[in-house]
Amino acid sequence: MTVAIVTDSVADIPADLAEELGITIIPFHVQIGKKSYPDNADLDMNEFYRRLDSADYPRTSMPSLGEFIALYEDLAQKTDEILSVHVSSGIDATCDTVRAAVREIKNCHIEVIDSQSALMGMGLLAIEAAQRAKEGMGLNELADMIRKLVPRCHILVTFDTIKYVIRAGHGSQTLKALLVSTLRIKPLVEIKGQILPFGKAFGRARAINALCEHATSFSHPRSLAVEYATDIEEAKALAERLGKMFPGVPVYTARISPVVGAHGGPGTLSVSILEE
Repeated sequence: MTVAIVTDSVADIPADLAEELGITIIPFHVQIGKKSYPDNADLDMNEFYRRLDSADYPRTSMPSLGEFIALYEDLAQKTDEILSVHVSSGIDATCDTVRAAVREIKNCHIEVIDSQSALMGMGLLAIEAAQRAKEGMGLNELADMIRKLVPRCHILVTFDTIKYVIRAGHGSQTLKALLVSTLRIKPLVEIKGQILPFGKAFGRARAINALCEHATSFSHPRSLAVEYATDIEEAKALAERLGKMFPGVPVYTARISPVVGAHGGPGTLSVSILEE
């Protein structure tokens, strides 16, 4: 029986790719005004980003314990092995909730992976797991392989401004130092268990170059991903650059989901690298 792969919507895996690989995605929630939406809802993203600067800006929340239990109970009707890959415990408490849910499931072996990551960094781990599961790899071997890949996952992100990250509660004093007044300075952060300062770039073009240079500092990637909040053409151009630098290596392009967009804001662009 094939191992079922579960992740949450912070992984930003495109829906068609998740369906092709059989990855189950449990959505976070986005609260806009008095209405709550699943993270994968078809929202007007232009209006969504406009509202980020309003007094009633979108809020986000993780799935509840009951939602995780219901998901695992449903999957346990189809398989007795599940690998569940989730957003870093250094960013939020999702892994704690997942482990509490797993303790309630008696008829299925579930391994929980703290990705120490987010965005498509976490997504690349889930994609790798799903591909190996389709090839017949068992749960224990699969979990061991993904845990060994966790430290080999690297993410660099640039923002138009760091203010949304800080507003979301991820604002160390060092990160706040990136909240500069000039619009020409673009902050760069990496995700390594938590959101950490990486540097600054003068202008958008140099910020994009920094993302590209970061990717090329890893000589043997097994997969890469480019994510964007608002400018798909910019993301496609970056993905094309990376594809030329790493011929034959998969380079995925994805749009940042609303729950991540609420923390990053318009103009967010990222590169994720999974090393061999």
